[in-house]
Amino acid sequence: MREGGKSKSLSLTLEIQNPKTFKGSLTACRLTMAAAQLTIMEDIAPNKPLLQREHDEMKKLITVILLGIAIFTFAFSSPALAGDAADGAKVFSANCASCHAGGKNLVNAAKSLKKADLEKYDMYSAEAIIAQVTKGKGAMPAFGKRLKPNQIEDVAAYVLSQADNGWK
Repeated sequence: MREGGKSKSLSLTLEIQNPKTFKGSLTACRLTMAAAQLTIMEDIAPNKPLLQREHDEMKKLITVILLGIAIFTFAFSSPALAGDAADGAKVFSANCASCHAGGKNLVNAAKSLKKADLEKYDMYSAEAIIAQVTKGKGAMPAFGKRLKPNQIEDVAAYVLSQADNGWK
């Protein structure tokens, strides 16, 4: 409640400074000071108490921090590919082993499935292997229409696990 740009409580606070007009009541003085404090808080944000404003500001800060962490996490992480190497071994045997038995490459011996060669040709990742198996490349045919996506992921998991173990 404001009158002429000043609140009523503020004028009472000015009266506290003049003890003759206030009648010296300690309880009344405390009540008037409490009203003055509330008035000051209302002057800052008339519709919200101080603690509510601080709570809202903290929520905003935490939201921004969590959003930043989420963006950072998703921007710098690779998608999780849940390939099953055991299932991949079966698919590999039925579709790939005729050219890649034991991790070799019968068409181009330099481009085997051994870890060193996969790294050399930037193929040592599930994503790269999935792309090549799906689309084919050079003499290698595309298997994207012949195999399901999860089967191709399984083959990639199998190839990577075998490459890590030296195709033993």
